[in-house]
Amino acid sequence: MGFLWNEIIMKPMVNILTIFYSIFSDNFGLSIIFFTILIRILMIPISFRQVKQMLGMQSIQPKLKKIQEKYKDKKDRDSRQKMSQETMALYKQSGVNPVGCLGPMIIQLPIWIGLYRAIFKVVPATPEGFANLSFYLYSWNPVINKVPLDSKFLNIDLVNPVQQAGTVFAILLPIVVAFTTFAQQKVSMFKSSDPRQEQTNRMMLWMMPVMFGFFTLSFPAGLATYIIFSNIAGFFIQIYVLKKLKVKNTLKEFLTLSSPEKGDNDSDNVINNEEVTNGITTIPRQDSGGSNKNRSRRSKRKSRRG
Repeated sequence: MGFLWNEIIMKPMVNILTIFYSIFSDNFGLSIIFFTILIRILMIPISFRQVKQMLGMQSIQPKLKKIQEKYKDKKDRDSRQKMSQETMALYKQSGVNPVGCLGPMIIQLPIWIGLYRAIFKVVPATPEGFANLSFYLYSWNPVINKVPLDSKFLNIDLVNPVQQAGTVFAILLPIVVAFTTFAQQKVSMFKSSDPRQEQTNRMMLWMMPVMFGFFTLSFPAGLATYIIFSNIAGFFIQIYVLKKLKVKNTLKEFLTLSSPEKGDNDSDNVINNEEVTNGITTIPRQDSGGSNKNRSRRSKRKSRRG
């Protein structure tokens, strides 16, 4: 397991960081930023899949609710088993995988862990660390001749914890991490017809940024830099993905920091699952004139009167 971790995660990560370091005039901060952007660009296809899965989950919420209502008062084992079978059959029929919504999060976790360790590998604090660095660098990597590397960026040592970065940055970095985490989560969040799920989403929307902001104090400043630019890149990539999939009003809802009122028509948030599978996703927007059905009815009445 350790061999696979080194060969698949650590060595590529250390070499990409050091190559970017060499390209960007020996600037370790810029190497982390461009590494972050590269990772986010490579994850765009996964982001498309994640959004399609989330929209698909949204489209089958009414059917899931019916199944739950059907077995609400049945607590025996057979009924629970039948409810699980019907739920899985609905997922299979609709082509929706609940786990698929977690794709980018699952992929980013080893990247965070790997980057955390890679920062200390690239800029070690001891002579033994410098000797160990040669194990991770490929023989053709030009940075071999530049060791030791400079870990400073904007007068911050990216190896040290954020709380040691000075008063201004010790306050500023956690706030920026919290704000960008909130922004990235807000634009990635979809409404749920389940009140409990919606309440959980709202709670996580505010709790996660606060937690990340607090934990940032003990993170290396380099990892905080990664999180900030990963959130910024993720925000704009999500806007791009939603625009391509024709999901409307997302940016407007983010800017107003509000959610649709309870009286909104649930059909506004439901899409045809076949369209999700084909990548042609459109959520109709309800305007002041009402839904499409209401407009068609009014037009028929006018034509009859005419």
